[in-house]
Amino acid sequence: MMFSICIPTLNEEKYIGGILGCLEKQTFRDFEVIVADGKSSDNTKKEVMKFSDKLSVTFLESPKRGVSFQRNYAAKSAKGKYIIFFDADVMIEDDFLQKINSYLEKEDIDILTTWNKPMSSKPIDEFIYLFMNIFMLELIKKKSPGAVGVFICVKKSSFEKIGGFRENVNFGEDFDLAKRLHDSGFTYALLKKPKIHVSVRRFDK
Repeated sequence: MMFSICIPTLNEEKYIGGILGCLEKQTFRDFEVIVADGKSSDNTKKEVMKFSDKLSVTFLESPKRGVSFQRNYAAKSAKGKYIIFFDADVMIEDDFLQKINSYLEKEDIDILTTWNKPMSSKPIDEFIYLFMNIFMLELIKKKSPGAVGVFICVKKSSFEKIGGFRENVNFGEDFDLAKRLHDSGFTYALLKKPKIHVSVRRFDK
């Protein structure tokens, strides 16, 4: 199996169907989906299980809440060569995994991420994400590679060698993972396309 897609959730019934619907439509099919849920009080599990006959999906009830813990918990069940971490509120185009796979067939990369595109028509949101793409990812990628947790693709063996996400890091655990992989000599790639479509709900709040 090529990809194990791990998604941490906590009360994501309104959003999780979006990314699962996108995964259902993928032209590349060699993947599994693992949802690690932090004991949601809404219908997140019900929404996930609606896709059980359309996707190879596993729903895990995490014994502990926390995005890093839940990602690591899901990753322990991963069977793929690469682990993909998505947030529950992202969207991808139908050929997203196909393009990622095509790149990885040509390049031996340990961690990969892409530019982010906001799911918003507001100019301010476009500006914020362009700023992030350029100044937080592109310009520093050679000296201090970064990755935004909305989408990280990492070779499972490399992920395990550095011990996964550090669960005591409460903010920036995604950039911390990329930095530790880089410092350990693992290879990194940042793609401008395909972009990951990101919800702006956190900015709105």
